[in-house]
Amino acid sequence: MSVVKLLFEFGKKVQGRVRHFLFSRVVTTIVLFVILAPPPALADADLSLGGSFRSYPLSGVAEVKSGYGMVLYGQKNSPFSGYIRPALEGYSALLYNSGIAKLEIFPLAILGARAGGESIQNDNEYTAYDCKKYRCLGRNYRTFFETELTLGAGPFFIQGRWRRERWTQPDPEAGDFVDPTSGLLMKSQGESQTVYTAVSGVKLSPTWTVMAGLRYAEDEDGISRMPFLLLSWKNSSWTVSAGGGGFESSLKDRSATALLSVTWEILPSVALR
Repeated sequence: MSVVKLLFEFGKKVQGRVRHFLFSRVVTTIVLFVILAPPPALADADLSLGGSFRSYPLSGVAEVKSGYGMVLYGQKNSPFSGYIRPALEGYSALLYNSGIAKLEIFPLAILGARAGGESIQNDNEYTAYDCKKYRCLGRNYRTFFETELTLGAGPFFIQGRWRRERWTQPDPEAGDFVDPTSGLLMKSQGESQTVYTAVSGVKLSPTWTVMAGLRYAEDEDGISRMPFLLLSWKNSSWTVSAGGGGFESSLKDRSATALLSVTWEILPSVALR
């Protein structure tokens, strides 16, 4: 084996370990920040449990989300307040598990950004994708940066998000792998994708809301689209949204999909509701 190849193999191993090291340090930093940082006048921990389901491509996970929101100025949940919120999230479908560590910085509750990383471990082949042709099992990593803007007038509102994601895996030679959410194929050596989400809606009452939206994702070799329509019911701590739409991507033909999400907000967040 040549010296160049030996150096290349060594570099791949180091690269994988560095990604794992950085992700673990992000989680540790956020946890220490929450524990040790002196709280401002308005600082609250938040916690929610829930789940989401999509019929095509078939997927569903249980969710737990927790954060520590620090209001820098203004009133909590006011559109013109500012806040910082480190957060941790966990998703599980028994043999599929992932963890996210992120930091939200919103100079205004209606305008801000998020950045973070996710570690995904899947031990069961996705029924919605060809796992004999593409890699589905094992560990993947995702880092992301996202911006968000929400505007409203009376009962009407619109929200737009732009997100840039970078997907990698510990072994760059393991083969191209699947991002199951977007239905896009990520290159073995790692690949980036851009995700756009637009939602508009109207609050029919304090309890009922109708929303229409589009999630669009693209990478170097393909795109995915998911237009949707949702009816949402909300009380003080529960939110249930149900509806449907369509889905198509470079790995899946166009078809209808049903959507359902349930959230139990045990401790409310400082984020705009």
